[in-house]
Amino acid sequence: MNRQEKISSLIGDIGIPIIGFFFWNWSVYFICLFFLLDQLSREVSSIVRMQNVRERVKLTKHAYFLNVLSFLICFAALHFYILKLHPGINFFAEITAFFWYEDMGIAQGFILLPLVVFSERMRYKMNLKLFTDEMHVKHWFIQTTQLTAYFTLFLLLSLALFFFEMSETMSFLCLLIGFTTITLFSDKWSTFFPR
Repeated sequence: MNRQEKISSLIGDIGIPIIGFFFWNWSVYFICLFFLLDQLSREVSSIVRMQNVRERVKLTKHAYFLNVLSFLICFAALHFYILKLHPGINFFAEITAFFWYEDMGIAQGFILLPLVVFSERMRYKMNLKLFTDEMHVKHWFIQTTQLTAYFTLFLLLSLALFFFEMSETMSFLCLLIGFTTITLFSDKWSTFFPR
């Protein structure tokens, strides 16, 4: 992952959650929903991109399976963590509240969804244009590594909640530190990830 890509990822992974928490009164689950929306768009974009270059770049079915499985267990671990943090949470009500939350009279879902799709579309076009075949493969495994690291982060935070209570602010700070660490170092960890 080059420097420009890391900066772009930090803005999405760190910048928007900070603004959301401190200025838009987002809860930790709202931040997690934005995170999932962003990760889902990256997942879809990566699969489409790899299909687009499949004549030149071959990935095994195992690599695709591992990537999708990593996303699904990350999704499950995130919800387990939120359930431990807020045992009585109604996920459907929170998802609806997240979409319809208004800032300046406009439901944020109508702003965030196109924004996430647009930014991922721009990243997709840039990656198709600039990446070599080797970079496509490397990027794929970095993404799988990130998803596995996110799963580990949510699992560790869930385990921590068995032993002590965390406030919303403390939970947010733990997520922020975890997201930053994963964004900055996942490219280094991916070399240890099975191909």
